[in-house]
Amino acid sequence: MQKVPIFENQPLAPLTTWKIGGPAQFLAAPRDLEEVYALMRLAFARDWPLFFLGRGSNVLIADTGLPGLTLHLAKSLQKIERQGETLRVGAGVALPKLARAAMNLGFSGFEFLAGIPGTVGGAVRLNAGADGQNLAGLLRRVWVATPQLQLLEFKTGELGLGYRSSLLLSFPHWLVVEAEFALKAPAPVAAIEEKMRRLVMARKARQPANPRSCGSVFKNPPNGPGAGALIDQAGFKGQRRGEALVSRKHANFILNQGQATAAQVKALISDIQETIWLIRGVMLQREVVFLPEDLE
Repeated sequence: MQKVPIFENQPLAPLTTWKIGGPAQFLAAPRDLEEVYALMRLAFARDWPLFFLGRGSNVLIADTGLPGLTLHLAKSLQKIERQGETLRVGAGVALPKLARAAMNLGFSGFEFLAGIPGTVGGAVRLNAGADGQNLAGLLRRVWVATPQLQLLEFKTGELGLGYRSSLLLSFPHWLVVEAEFALKAPAPVAAIEEKMRRLVMARKARQPANPRSCGSVFKNPPNGPGAGALIDQAGFKGQRRGEALVSRKHANFILNQGQATAAQVKALISDIQETIWLIRGVMLQREVVFLPEDLE
């Protein structure tokens, strides 16, 4: 196996959708599972903290960056392989790419993924969803690599999948490496493509045009209005901390208007949580992951 290059003090902000965050102490981009394991062994041997970064949505990296080793997986684990009535997919595959792969095979049910900017690995961990659907309805099995270099297999029923939650969130140092999805709704390719186009257009119409966001910042509370409505009703649309701005189009989005810092975004998130708690008695739960804090 060719040795994987490891780069020191590498900027991480360009690798995230928010374009925010400090450098990685060490950064490597493995190409396949063998290289992932080699790097995990190295981190374990040197007692380095280990972080995984896909396409960089749904995360806020601290201004001080990340200690230890960060594996950038956006171009690795790219397998897409049909096996009978299932699709085996690497964790690094972008969700829109998965949606199009299913479409090209003539299977519906994956269209809602076309507008979600993450990867399969992150989406499985969070049970990502949109337009009233989520991955739980498609998922069959998941394979996970642990820091002890085990390869664990979980069936869907063992993952505790709920709204933006799964068992995997309790094990942030486990890496989803592959997932298996059911192909169960044959449909004409043209019909699937048209549905996908409509969903993507509707998503763009209700979300801010500025791509420098993490996606939804907060989970919707289990009862009552959604997070965006609560934040809007509390008067936060257009409010800012530095160059971090609550979107005027959809209040559950915080935008980087230029050189926003993680500290500014965190302050805005805290302001929103405190205000909603005081006026509505609802504690909004973050959907966005803070790195490294949420893994420590």
